[in-house]
Amino acid sequence: MKRLSVLLGLLFLYSLAGAASLPGPLVDGAWLARHKDDPGLVILDIQDRRNFQQHHIPGAVNLPFAYWRTPPTARPPVSLPPLDKLAARLGIARDTPLVIVSMGAGAGDMAGATRVYWSLAVLGHAQMAVLNGGLVSYVNAYHGRYESGKAATRKPVTYEPRPQKALLATAAQLRQGVDQPLLDARSEAEYVGLIGGVGDRRGTIPGAHHLPFDWLVDETGRIRDAGAVKKLFAYAGVPEGGAVHFCQTGHRGAMTWFADYAILGNHKARLYDGSMMEWAADPKLPLERKLTL
Repeated sequence: MKRLSVLLGLLFLYSLAGAASLPGPLVDGAWLARHKDDPGLVILDIQDRRNFQQHHIPGAVNLPFAYWRTPPTARPPVSLPPLDKLAARLGIARDTPLVIVSMGAGAGDMAGATRVYWSLAVLGHAQMAVLNGGLVSYVNAYHGRYESGKAATRKPVTYEPRPQKALLATAAQLRQGVDQPLLDARSEAEYVGLIGGVGDRRGTIPGAHHLPFDWLVDETGRIRDAGAVKKLFAYAGVPEGGAVHFCQTGHRGAMTWFADYAILGNHKARLYDGSMMEWAADPKLPLERKLTL
C-alpha cells in the first residue's frame, strides 16, 4: 500500500511537470512553436472564421473577436457579453492555460487580443498570455507551422467565474470622480476633438492624459517591452500605480490597459469599456474639447 502511495505521488508530480506553464502575459512565436503541444495548453484564435480556415496554428480553437463584445446598439455598447458561456462552449475552464492569437496584422489586431485578455481577466481567468505579433510573427519571424481547415473541437465544460469587477470602470464611477489618472488611447485628432465622438460631441473626458495605443507596438507588429512601455507612460505624464483606460469603443484602450496591468504590473489599472461611444452619447456628461475649427 505504501509503495502504491509513493507511485501515485510520483505520477502526480510528473503530471505537474508536464503541464503547460506560461512564462508571462506575452509569449513569442518561438516559445509557442516549442510548447503548442504541451498538455492542457489551449490556443485561442480570435480571427474571423474565413481567415481562420485559411491559416491557423495546428490544434487551435476559434472564437472570432466579434463574439467577445456586445453589438454597438447594446447598452452599454460593445461591452462584455456572457463570457462564461463563451468559454464553456470552447471547453475552457477557469484554470485552463490559454494563448490568445490574433492575425497580428498591425496594432489593431494586437489590441483585439488584449481586449480578449481583459475580458477573461474580468472572469478571473487564472492563466493566459497573448502571442506577441500574432500569427504573422509566428509564421514569418519564427517559421512556425500552420494549417488550414476547421478548428479543433473540445468537449464543453462548466466555467466557474470569479468576477474581478475592480478591472472595470463605469460611466457612473467616472462621473462621481475616481482617484486614478485617466488615459485616452485614441489618436491625437480624436483626443483634441477634431474628429470622432458622437455627433457634435467631440473631445475627451476632462483631465485625461493621452497616449495613442499604436505607440505601444513596434515596427515589427510586436508589443514593446516593459522598459519602452514605462518610458511611453512617463512621456504621456501618466503617474505610476494604474490608470483608467478608455478610447472610442474599449478596443484600443484595452492595449494601454494591458501595458499598464500586465506588462508594468499595475493591478489597479481599469478599462472603461463603454468609452467615448457611451460617454459622448450622454449630453449630461462633460467633455473637454481642446481644438475647435
